[in-house]
Amino acid sequence: MTTSSGARARGLRSALRSPVAWVIGAVAAAVLAFALLAEPAPARLSTMDPADGATVTTAPAAVTATFTGELATYDYHLAVATEGGLPVTTGPVRLDGNTLTVPVELTGGTYLVAYHVRLAGGAELSAVTRFGVGVAAAPVGGDDPAAAAAAGHQHISDDPMNMALLAVDAVLLLALAFAVLLRLGRRLRRP
Repeated sequence: MTTSSGARARGLRSALRSPVAWVIGAVAAAVLAFALLAEPAPARLSTMDPADGATVTTAPAAVTATFTGELATYDYHLAVATEGGLPVTTGPVRLDGNTLTVPVELTGGTYLVAYHVRLAGGAELSAVTRFGVGVAAAPVGGDDPAAAAAAGHQHISDDPMNMALLAVDAVLLLALAFAVLLRLGRRLRRP
């Protein structure tokens, strides 16, 4: 019985030494890493109140921005100013879940809202919107959807493909270390 289990162990060791086995293992690890690290949809601004291009008759007491992803609690900004750049915020920005709120004191006119946030996954979102109190205000991008998309943009720092390639590198380094240790062990056992 010992010879049968010994033959199986030698067969398994021989199969593990095969370059094809290592390549299959590395590809499987890359696919698994990509599946685990890929985001289903990028986070984005969900709602802005007042909305970009909105005209309100009554001045709001606060401006809010809600995002579809979880925000990092250490890196977020929301500022409101006149078109001439004069700040109109009356207090600090408050973070509540995935919503930013800043108190403002507004009169009639057009106002710009700028935000910059870092999401929990490392991505960054930033944009500028415009609204009017008692006056019409065109959206920042105007009626051109491409210009509106360019006004708000996203920076991704944790690209799933890069993470998958790093995982493949790690698997290959572990395989190389295993092969070196296996070879070193054989040399040490020789008389």
